[in-house]
Amino acid sequence: MVLELQKPRPVWQIMFSTHHTDVGLLYLIMSIGFLFLGGALALLIRAELFLPGSQMIADAMTFNRIFTVHGTTLIFLFILPAASAVGNYFVPIMVRYKDMAYPKLNAIAFWMIPPSGALIWLGFADFTWYATPPYSIISAPGPAADMWIFGLKILGVSSVLGAINFIVTILKCKHPDMSIGQVPLLAWSFLASSLIILVAIPTFAAALLMLLTDRLGVTGFFNPAMGGDPIAYAHLFWFTFHPEVYVLVIPAIGMMYEIIPRFSRKPIFSKSSGIFAFVLLSIVGFSSWAHHMYATGMSFTEKTVFMIGTLAAVPASGMHVFNFIATMWNGRIKFSTPMMWSIGGIALFFSAGAGGVANAAMPLDFTTHDTYWVVGHFHLFVMGTIAFGTVAFIYYMFPYVTGRMYHEGMGKVHFFMSFIGTILVFFTQHVLGLYGMPRRIFDYPAIPEWVAMNQIATIGAMIIGVSMAIFLFNIIYSSAKGKPANIHDPFGLGGKYYYPFEAKNPHH
Repeated sequence: MVLELQKPRPVWQIMFSTHHTDVGLLYLIMSIGFLFLGGALALLIRAELFLPGSQMIADAMTFNRIFTVHGTTLIFLFILPAASAVGNYFVPIMVRYKDMAYPKLNAIAFWMIPPSGALIWLGFADFTWYATPPYSIISAPGPAADMWIFGLKILGVSSVLGAINFIVTILKCKHPDMSIGQVPLLAWSFLASSLIILVAIPTFAAALLMLLTDRLGVTGFFNPAMGGDPIAYAHLFWFTFHPEVYVLVIPAIGMMYEIIPRFSRKPIFSKSSGIFAFVLLSIVGFSSWAHHMYATGMSFTEKTVFMIGTLAAVPASGMHVFNFIATMWNGRIKFSTPMMWSIGGIALFFSAGAGGVANAAMPLDFTTHDTYWVVGHFHLFVMGTIAFGTVAFIYYMFPYVTGRMYHEGMGKVHFFMSFIGTILVFFTQHVLGLYGMPRRIFDYPAIPEWVAMNQIATIGAMIIGVSMAIFLFNIIYSSAKGKPANIHDPFGLGGKYYYPFEAKNPHH
């Protein structure tokens, strides 16, 4: 089956459109913009930590503000909207429907994000993206903290609206001749992640409302001075944000499921196991939130339950990795840029998952808790798996969206620099954590091992920064001046099974 793809109109014509391709493109442009804003803050943090002492940032408060906005931006304003861009653009096409189920609601969900981003950036709160009480109640400066809370509340509503739209579109608007088992794995990934959002996000919305009323002095849910319990906030936060990790990673895996069979020139090894693994991940994601809280005084029995719940994610993740490798096995692989990014994402996904499995063990967790091991593990997932899968799909969809080809050489340079930089930064941070360096610190003592590893990490971050500048130039230049793409088979894969879209473009 060959699907039809409607090419979007230019940006200045789509600002108030509700068509799914137009909204998807708006999501994509906005998310790339926030990627570079959040990435610039990451480079500033790494430059500050290149040496002990104050280098570029005046004090710890300013460092905490930069750290907070960096994390909030890249999670909520880059990764989630970038996934929504892909879902908006391709899910209706894949289920053979004319648009999203609720086009106006879809556009509203997008337009809620820019004001949320403005609140977060104008406020520049200082309590990290966790907003952990009691500091976030008692000591955090008022307007900035409140603006952050309102920004996150609006983003939560946007996510729920988008999730409802994806669920209804996939389950109720798919073509009558298409069974749920025939729905492509990319669409399945959005169905699974949307179901997680519907369950998880309201919990954090309640936590934010309770945090706000605590700050106003009306309640004392998390304020120890009023009999509240900060650990209750931690439970509510992690009940949302450990499943949220799967909200981020499942669409990226779905994107790889679209790319790897095409460039291996083979059907996916086992579609049914991919569907099963998505469903399993969406369930077990809720069974492991308290592995972030081993050090809070839980009983041994409670910690054992959550350790087992964490390990339950291993079979599902392993199914995906095995599926990818089995699909590539004996395939006629074409190592174009999207495929290289996907293979790199698989390798780093395996590495990050291995670190998570090790960290699920209570003895190691007590050693690594609140150290740079956790920073390295989390970022290896976010950058090494989620961002790699997303960037792979941006390259993959580029000719279908623009009708032009990106520069293949620059795309490969972008990949190799990012892959090397990612290893230098985040593998090094794992080791730095084992050497005992705590996370979220503005300065550190001049311990030779700490200094050397921070310098390696900073150099790696700068390599990633340069590679992303190449990426930005490539997509902007190629969208205007790139070689016209063969819209039926832009990557030269051949074969009726290996290209999913046929552009519907009146100008060709």
